[in-house]
Amino acid sequence: MSRPGLRASLLCCLALLAACGYGFQGGTTILPPDVKNIYIPPAENDSTELGLSDLVTDAMRDQFDSYGVVTVVDRQSQADAVLRIRILALIQTIDTVSGTNTTNQMDSTMIISGELRRTTGKVLWRENQLKVSKSFATSSSTVVTSSADFASGSISSSNLTGLTQRELARGQQQQALLSMSAEAARIVYDKSVTPDF
Repeated sequence: MSRPGLRASLLCCLALLAACGYGFQGGTTILPPDVKNIYIPPAENDSTELGLSDLVTDAMRDQFDSYGVVTVVDRQSQADAVLRIRILALIQTIDTVSGTNTTNQMDSTMIISGELRRTTGKVLWRENQLKVSKSFATSSSTVVTSSADFASGSISSSNLTGLTQRELARGQQQQALLSMSAEAARIVYDKSVTPDF
């Protein structure tokens, strides 16, 4: 293909991508141009799950700091806006029970609210109730060791037989909480920073 033909093909592809609303995450923002620095204080935790505030706060800070659109700062005095997150609830329900009345799978739902507000007081974004859910295995017979979630966790398949059901369930629950925290952070970032196409 000739150089002008290649150039024309490339321009057509880029035009099609733009027309479809495809974009690279982090390239643009719906925030006002003067909002560059965001402070994210520890998430308030109304649930009974200890340590969940730290998981959610870390996930929010990582997500907002990842794309270079905004900078996460350490003090509110350095910020143009503040993102406040509140964990409203963590609901865990039994999904699957074996014939011996042993729980095999649990469903976990985290409900949060969030608000991004200028340090001067104007609300830039607010979500009163955002839900993220994840299922996790509580028995070694129901753990799918070939799954991406298991592979990214801290338990290896060789360790499964040495764990009690309680230890296994707690490890799987912790992985589910990490996954839900990351998903919630992605959604909050997308809704508060990334433009809709």
